[in-house]
Amino acid sequence: MANFENVLGKLRHWVKPWMAGTEPMEIRRAVLDEVGSKVIAAGGGRRVFPFNRVRVYLLAGGTEERIELEGVVREAWDLEAAVSERLRDMEAKIPADFRVEVLVTEQGGPEFGDRRFRVACERVETEAPVMAERPVLELTVLKGAATQKVYTLTSDRVYLGRLEEVLDPEGRVKRRNDVAFVDLGEVNQSVSREHARITWHPETRDFWLRAEQKSGTRIVRDGRTLDVNPQDRQGVRLKAGDEIYLGRACLKVGMR
Repeated sequence: MANFENVLGKLRHWVKPWMAGTEPMEIRRAVLDEVGSKVIAAGGGRRVFPFNRVRVYLLAGGTEERIELEGVVREAWDLEAAVSERLRDMEAKIPADFRVEVLVTEQGGPEFGDRRFRVACERVETEAPVMAERPVLELTVLKGAATQKVYTLTSDRVYLGRLEEVLDPEGRVKRRNDVAFVDLGEVNQSVSREHARITWHPETRDFWLRAEQKSGTRIVRDGRTLDVNPQDRQGVRLKAGDEIYLGRACLKVGMR
């Protein structure tokens, strides 16, 4: 049995050398591969990730390395978002209460094998949460000129773009933007007429930003930039304090 595990470890290292890597990017890549391997084909082209909790344990060689790894996890990794994106790319259905937790430890063990990480996936039954009221979304224009400086929004769906009304070739109104940049100036011109939308998802109790054009939609959060891919139909979860860039125009996110 021990010989078989040794051979298996060597084969894994040969096929996917990053699985036994020690650099943070190698470890991150290996973690995503490990979680992706838990996806189940449910038939009919459907895929399911049956776990709602993923715990990632990172093994540090000492106190200094533990502090460094904790800094990487805190400042550079948004592992929950990365894992969710990997699962969506695999077209796997994710539980609404899905969460990822990362723990850095100096205490190794046989469960780590020859790797610097291990992943534990489980299904945790939780009590139905008390559903809080949907917060009011507040968007403040930081760059560019819009019809208002501050938008206070209570709708479940908010459209963002240039011009208040977008017309089709026959002059009929096809869309009304709730956050509307004016049609003058270079910054405003970088905003598409149908640029993006924000949607309230009651199952996750969060606002999500979805790009509708390829003309540049991104979020700046704590100094990091998150690109919003127009091919991602769910989008990116918004947090209070985020800065939304539509082209060169910018909006600050507030919730209350």
